[in-house]
Amino acid sequence: MKRVLKWIGMALGAVALVLTGAVVFAVLTAEQKLHQPETPYPKLAAVKDPDVIARGKYLVYGPAHCAQCHSVDDRTKPELVKTEPLHGGLEFAMGPIATTYARNLTSDEKTGLGKFSDEEIARAIRTGVMPDGNLSFFMRVASSRLADEDVVAILSYLRSLEPVEREVPRGEWHLLGKVLLKYAFPPLVGRPLEGPAYVAASDEPTIERGKYLVEDVMLCADCHTAMDPMTFAFVGQRAGGGIPEASHGADSDKEFVTPNLTSHPTGFTGKMDEDMFLARMRAGRAIETSIMPWEGFQLTTESDLRSVYRYLKSLPPVDNDVGPTYRDIGWTKPAT
Repeated sequence: MKRVLKWIGMALGAVALVLTGAVVFAVLTAEQKLHQPETPYPKLAAVKDPDVIARGKYLVYGPAHCAQCHSVDDRTKPELVKTEPLHGGLEFAMGPIATTYARNLTSDEKTGLGKFSDEEIARAIRTGVMPDGNLSFFMRVASSRLADEDVVAILSYLRSLEPVEREVPRGEWHLLGKVLLKYAFPPLVGRPLEGPAYVAASDEPTIERGKYLVEDVMLCADCHTAMDPMTFAFVGQRAGGGIPEASHGADSDKEFVTPNLTSHPTGFTGKMDEDMFLARMRAGRAIETSIMPWEGFQLTTESDLRSVYRYLKSLPPVDNDVGPTYRDIGWTKPAT
């Protein structure tokens, strides 16, 4: 019996040693997975055309919702998103996985974008790879996928900003995050260097403009489609509703789920006509902690919002009643 216990103890010790070694190896090497300095640079540059700069400002504060993360650093004052400079500092706390911060996008030479070239900034916007060669997790999965014309517009607007000196903390992957990054998350690569086709805005709403906005600028379809949190692969039907996510605010006992946007009777555009949809988007934030960038979408033009509705209405209907979009964590549908 003593010999058996001895062998069991040795086996457990060996397992513990292997696991400890795996964790140490992850701590030392995990972030190399995000180091992608060889990512090419888009051949795009800022211009001084006032119309292009104005379109860039519209995108930043409107449908592309850059200001939602890069302006106000206090989530309890979302209304200031519309007026604050893009000085960064908003914290994204992902529990034991990681903590990161939105960067300063003003032209400050020390703490902002003033020290970077147009091509470096364009690469960050287009692919998610930062000037230091590291892939930004948030820029990879949560920022807009813009056509060349709109990348130039945003770049041109950012270059026009007055400098605001504000040092933003560097983000970090915590121990669990490094282990997941090394062994569980799939290989993460920057988005394609080639952007989508550009569809210009017009006074008359179109499905084509709506598709560009929904799929590449506002990212409505991405957020409103169920995604595997470990592989980041879409597992649900397009725009048919997402999966629950815990609130990022003080209401930690609550969760949000993105609703079905399709024209099925259980979907958003199945329940609302175009004017009702426009009115809801104009009404803005109803729940303070909602992660939907309501302030940016409130500033989106009527033509663009109507284009969004018409594209969503054109998608295949999805029968998926997600239930209340804001609810207690662990909510389940009542038995029928």
